[in-house]
Amino acid sequence: MENKRKYWIFDKSQKELEKYCIISGFKKYGATQVMKWIYRRKIFDFAEMTDLSKSLRKKLANNFCAETPKIVDTKYEEDSDGYSKKYLIKLLDGETIESVLINYRNRKTLCVSSQIGCRMGCVYCETSGLGFIRNLTSGEIISQILVIENDIENKITNIVFMGMGEPLDNIVEVEKSLDIISDANFIAVAPRKITISTCGILSTLPNIENHKYKIAISLNAADNITRSKIMPINKKFPIENIVRLINNRKPSIHNKITIEYVLIKDINDHIENTKKLIKMFSPSKVKFNLIPLNKEKKSIYLKDLETSDSDTITDFKSKLFKAGFTVTIRFSKAQSVNGGCGQLKAEKIYSQ
Repeated sequence: MENKRKYWIFDKSQKELEKYCIISGFKKYGATQVMKWIYRRKIFDFAEMTDLSKSLRKKLANNFCAETPKIVDTKYEEDSDGYSKKYLIKLLDGETIESVLINYRNRKTLCVSSQIGCRMGCVYCETSGLGFIRNLTSGEIISQILVIENDIENKITNIVFMGMGEPLDNIVEVEKSLDIISDANFIAVAPRKITISTCGILSTLPNIENHKYKIAISLNAADNITRSKIMPINKKFPIENIVRLINNRKPSIHNKITIEYVLIKDINDHIENTKKLIKMFSPSKVKFNLIPLNKEKKSIYLKDLETSDSDTITDFKSKLFKAGFTVTIRFSKAQSVNGGCGQLKAEKIYSQ
């Protein structure tokens, strides 16, 4: 990204800045120093980076922009366990994205976006109703963390790529952002505290699996006919391919893949589906996260869908649990501010 013919510093990787320093006649380590000022100390004015030479500071100021995106609106929801806060963030080109902070006990989890809109077309997700506008750059992903840490004056402890967009549909920029997010010298969120949620784009999943990030796959059905109706990506990456990939992994107590399952009344919540899921997977390799459909009363995109009733959700969980699986029910935080799973930028759709 450029701003007034200057490069946006947040879009540069460590290697890119090292190359810039060397070409400009400075030591390679200057790149690490600059990035520590930005990502650890939250200093964005090159003149204040006092351990850099004056000549490097001047060079950086002439060639780079360190302007951050702006928080233009927030919505707050408090409950007995903590609070949730939804942020509307304006990017440098005027486009907007949403991020959600979930403050739960001693954990501060930030749900970040990876795209503006989404092209996956999942019928249960309000963001799909926006269509696809563009990918976020690595800097736009990272800057969500920076501006929100500044807002709360505290450090984010966990990151989930569960905001707007499909992370693996923007794999190059997501990977580039993860390098900085997980680096102990910079944002320093450990890989085990970072979760990437995908609708199942298996062609780029190995890029993420090679690291120790946690993986969540949105399955949402136990047969291909149903999944293809609610998730068009299934026509390219059907259930059996997902099952094969998971079952070929070594069992892992500490890093099981999470199977996300949005429960939609009379579509995928029949108890027979639990029997199929039990046959597909092993408790040693996956755990289940059941998600009651998040739907606003005034929803346009989800107007023909309903949330499963509480008894159905309880029975669904019980069947999987009795088969030995770890099962949680995600009653999404921030629902009252349209910040729950699948709700980001929903208000823009409602207002159209």
